[in-house]
Amino acid sequence: MHQVTIVTAFFDIGRENFRTLPRSSEVYFEHFHFWARIQNPLVVYTSRQFRERILEIRSEFGLGDLTKVFVIDDPFAIQPEIFARMSEVSRDHWFRDFRLLPHATSGIAEYSYLMLLKSWFVSNAVSRGVTTETAAWIDFGFNHGGVAYPHTEEFDFAWRCEKDEYDKVVLFSMDEYDDRPIFEIVRRLSDCLMGAQIIIPSRRASELWDVNRESMQTLLRVGLIDDDQLIQMMSLRARPELFEVRRSEWFRPLKDVSGAALTLTAPQEPAIPLRPVRTLVRWSRRQRRALQSSARLYVNLVKGRP
Repeated sequence: MHQVTIVTAFFDIGRENFRTLPRSSEVYFEHFHFWARIQNPLVVYTSRQFRERILEIRSEFGLGDLTKVFVIDDPFAIQPEIFARMSEVSRDHWFRDFRLLPHATSGIAEYSYLMLLKSWFVSNAVSRGVTTETAAWIDFGFNHGGVAYPHTEEFDFAWRCEKDEYDKVVLFSMDEYDDRPIFEIVRRLSDCLMGAQIIIPSRRASELWDVNRESMQTLLRVGLIDDDQLIQMMSLRARPELFEVRRSEWFRPLKDVSGAALTLTAPQEPAIPLRPVRTLVRWSRRQRRALQSSARLYVNLVKGRP
């Protein structure tokens, strides 16, 4: 049996100012503190300003020696061409009008770029030689401070697995596999895969990053962007032999795979704020007007009118 190495990351991209589901850095650190007592090797990628705070939180639980924090001053310099193109697409009115919720968080370039980098962080940790045979990505804000697991003290355990227990990248799905075209999933924001937790055999981490990066580049070529959940879906379709998909519920996979005695409550997804709902109504009206205009043009052409 060996301990799973957990990889996570946190960079402040001003999410407290997002129109949809805003969260401050302080909220993220509250969420991290809730689960940071887990007794596994932990690798964190962050900016210089947060390094000591992360180490202090882990040291509070006597886990400083099991924690490595890698500072990246400019995460947008990791894949600058991809980020530049994502920024262009995020400002494109064709892309915004295409989506049912044009102001969704996954349409913000900074956010979806960092979500793409989840597999880069894991691959980088493997290349540094700081992971065990099995790595797992867990979001820095995992569990949202008690949404699914209400008792912080229950995270005082070590997640272990058998050597070579995981031969493939394990993704978790909250619904049946979605076989609709990718553009339709992007339009409706109807992902079925979850990104909060992914299990990655260390020897396959670079493969995952390669296929995730190619998936984002493919999406960008047709003028779209989305976050890691959609990118994992595209990667799954491109390399199905690399993945195993397991059904679960939001945040539940940790309990399913670790065997820990975690008390689980019914996860509560955050309600969609009123503003995006109004946006959806405006989008519908715009599309209706566009269709009516096209219909009138067609009739005029048929009747020979100018």
